[in-house]
Amino acid sequence: MIPRIAALILLLTCSMTVTGQSYSVGAGLAYGDDIKEPGINLRGYYNLANNKVCFGPEFTYFKKRTESTLSEDLDISLFELNFNMHYIFEVTHKFGIYPLGGLNYSQEREKYSNTTKEEVIRKWGLNLGMGAHYAIHKFVVFLEYDHLLSNLSQNTVIFGAFYTFGKKHEQHE
Repeated sequence: MIPRIAALILLLTCSMTVTGQSYSVGAGLAYGDDIKEPGINLRGYYNLANNKVCFGPEFTYFKKRTESTLSEDLDISLFELNFNMHYIFEVTHKFGIYPLGGLNYSQEREKYSNTTKEEVIRKWGLNLGMGAHYAIHKFVVFLEYDHLLSNLSQNTVIFGAFYTFGKKHEQHE
């Protein structure tokens, strides 16, 4: 299932080139405070002509967590599919900060080790957060924090990089 979702994100990102000035594809390392595990984040963004607004899909898969009790183990896995938007405030021509907001779909799977019983929790929510990025030619390194408002609420920090295809933001190198 995860490879299909990642392929879908990349396909959506590539289709954005038809009408957009530029688009960006990236990845990062994530940490969720509720699942208490690291994860991998993949993203594809469409950048509007002024390079201040960007939006697109993100997929984050968190490492499975195991909680042990005296009688059994509980395996918990989580993935999130987000559609986020950023508005970038340029501090310098290479450094920017931004608020972010978006829609979230999360799926948590809980399975006890000594039974075949499995519970899947699917919830919709909203992301609110902030980030900062630093541009190095067509590469951008970013650090983001977001809070998920949902029944599967958690705080997530993501550190990563992306590459921009298409017209490059005007920079004074």
